[in-house]
Amino acid sequence: MKSKSKKHDDQKSAAKLLPKIERKSRTAEVLDALVQMIEAADLQIGDALPSETLLADQLGVGRSTIREALNRWEGLGLVRRRRGSGTYITANIKSSKGLGSTTTKLEAEGLLRILDVRRTLEKEVVQRAAQNISDGQIEKMRAAYKKMERLVNDGLRWREADHEFHAVIYEASGNTMFGQVIRDVDDAFHASKVDNSPFEDPAFGFRSVPLHANLCEAIARRSADDAVTAIIEILDLVEREVRSVSQS
Repeated sequence: MKSKSKKHDDQKSAAKLLPKIERKSRTAEVLDALVQMIEAADLQIGDALPSETLLADQLGVGRSTIREALNRWEGLGLVRRRRGSGTYITANIKSSKGLGSTTTKLEAEGLLRILDVRRTLEKEVVQRAAQNISDGQIEKMRAAYKKMERLVNDGLRWREADHEFHAVIYEASGNTMFGQVIRDVDDAFHASKVDNSPFEDPAFGFRSVPLHANLCEAIARRSADDAVTAIIEILDLVEREVRSVSQS
């Protein structure tokens, strides 16, 4: 096990691999520089990044810029920050070798991790919803789906309507904490994206909307098996789109 002094020396060596950032207000440039440092220093999952002070000094930016950059990565599930200890890598952070940008690739990695969490939770949610949903909740669910469908057909932003649709399902499951957990994870991801992220484009994910009709009607029929099949189809499609965006 490395001593504290050895760990500090390793972090200083890694920090020296960083170039100065010329445009000091751009968090994206900081993150790109950190990716290059991680690769050059061969930092792995579980390794600590250099301290905020070291990073700020080497990059020539303020600590607030470093903090914002690391907060974004934490929202994507790429690092974990421990008060009084430091920031630790929790995912493989690599630069993009294809046509897509490194930022988009890392956002995609974060979204794929969220989808993995959602698979586990959503399957249980829709099963419970199919078993417990009331006639009034079926009406609310169908109305929410129609609203989402209308917004998509009109080319308008539709994700809030999607949240409303799923909120009815979470309510019908009998435990709204499922929905709170999923919404918190989603909110952390959306807050962590850079400006003009392809995952903020209204066109991203819209092909999954017609599949929501299958989910809606499966739950309305109170068929737990069909509901699970429908939510898996939705998440599979979104996952394929995430991978496609990250490689384009």
